[in-house]
Amino acid sequence: MSQHKIVSYTKLNPSLRNRLRSLYPDGFEGRTFNLRLPTSRQVYRMVRMESEGVHYMVKIGLVIEGYDLN
Repeated sequence: MSQHKIVSYTKLNPSLRNRLRSLYPDGFEGRTFNLRLPTSRQVYRMVRMESEGVHYMVKIGLVIEGYDLN
């Protein structure tokens, strides 16, 4: 059974950052989705990544109210 984790890009270890960069070599444009975490009132811009049986949702940044980043 695989694990699911939500993690901030700034808290990813270097090997996972490199994996994320290799998955999205041209950047995240058009590959993100917005997610409001149940414990927060803030909406985050996210990307998906899988590594070693773990499904990651990586927080890239905050979504500014009234401005669509996608």
